[in-house]
Amino acid sequence: MNDIISEIEDIFHSQSLAIYGVSRKGGLGNILLQGFIDQEFPNLFIINPRITEPDMEILGVPVFPDLYSVGKPIDLAICSTHPKYVKDIIIECGKYGVKAVVIFSAGFGEKGEQGKKAEQELLEIAQKYNMRLVGPNCMGFYCPETGLSFFPALPTESGSLGFISQSGSIANILAFSSMLKGIRFSKSISYGNAVDLGFNDFLEYLGEDPKTNIIACYMEGIDDGRRFIKLVKNIKKPIIIWKAGATGAGSKAAHSHTGSLSGNDKLWNNIFEQYGVNRVYNLEEMVSMIQAFINPMPVDGRRVAIISGPGGPAVSSADAVEMNNLKLADLTDESKSKLREYIPEFGSSMSNPIDLSLQATFDPILEKNAYEIVGNDPNVDMMLIWLTMLTPRYKDLLKLQDEISKPISIVSGIDVNVSADSFSKKVKRSFIHIRAKKVPDIIKNLNQKGISIHPNEHLAAKALYNIYRFYNSNSN
Repeated sequence: MNDIISEIEDIFHSQSLAIYGVSRKGGLGNILLQGFIDQEFPNLFIINPRITEPDMEILGVPVFPDLYSVGKPIDLAICSTHPKYVKDIIIECGKYGVKAVVIFSAGFGEKGEQGKKAEQELLEIAQKYNMRLVGPNCMGFYCPETGLSFFPALPTESGSLGFISQSGSIANILAFSSMLKGIRFSKSISYGNAVDLGFNDFLEYLGEDPKTNIIACYMEGIDDGRRFIKLVKNIKKPIIIWKAGATGAGSKAAHSHTGSLSGNDKLWNNIFEQYGVNRVYNLEEMVSMIQAFINPMPVDGRRVAIISGPGGPAVSSADAVEMNNLKLADLTDESKSKLREYIPEFGSSMSNPIDLSLQATFDPILEKNAYEIVGNDPNVDMMLIWLTMLTPRYKDLLKLQDEISKPISIVSGIDVNVSADSFSKKVKRSFIHIRAKKVPDIIKNLNQKGISIHPNEHLAAKALYNIYRFYNSNSN
């Protein structure tokens, strides 16, 4: 284990933490503190020089005027103050022997040359004391296993996803939107302006972290392209990257956001394609691809079978399959013969795409039999299933997957997190629906079986192609 990885590992396993910027009036520092309280972090201390009364507490956490008054070792400090106080805080932390400081405070390199000079000064102070910095202008760390957090009400359960984000808000939004899909994190990192530890450092760390099976990233730019290429070439885990700054306007916005240089977008696409990185362009795509790689089923062919109740989505799904460099599977004569025994003669199709007609809504056995016949067809490598909405019939797919172990992507036309409870009683009679509160755990179970759920057929097909490419790319 090299020095950088050891140092980041130590940060994630910090046993004591001091927060600057918490006050009686409340504010951002108090919000950050609540996140650690929610995760039951073991040893929390508030540092506020304006509060000198003995035995003072805020949110049940003891307050001290400075680190020296704590009288105990501090592994990690969080700085959430006005930028004019940050330098003195870094000096105090360095002298006290703090291992690392997360600088939540903004107003540095993203503001121009003067801010960059201030950042450089902070870095020189930290290096003098052999202390690492994260930020400025970042949220820091979220790690359910060790109790680190960057916002209240985040799940306390660990998972397999490691996330790296240049943007603090994206890290936060992904954490909350992922809750609705049953996705859980091993670690999440918001690193901001990266005056010290940056994207490549955390990518290398997650690449070797045994608790992380998938790496997802939001990035606006990067300093050391050669190191990045070497890392993505050598890391054998799925890597999903939302690379912002694809246009001139986006590149300019990225520079004003974190002071980042985005670079040529065509070059980025070439690198991603060459080394098997899965590029996404928005949060919805990010969540879809993460689901697909929670537990991807190994596959060596690109033949896809489409099953749909509605006819129109079946045609659109066929387009999506070919547009994503996949092929429509040619079912065996035996499979077609078996399907004719169950599928009604009118308003349906036994060819791929398999159109089950509206009858599937009222006949769960029809749908179950179609899944089994198509899933077991030797000419089918993967399945794309288009549903009007998720129903308890998902259990049929869980059982089937135990037999076939093939990549399966589901489209739910109606938002999967919406329950039919909101429909009229007449409509509800047509759908055996699932209550919304149960959906995250259901999606989690599906993902663990290699079954992902998507809002449209194009993301479903892209997920299948990315799984195929992961197992059949020269870089893997």
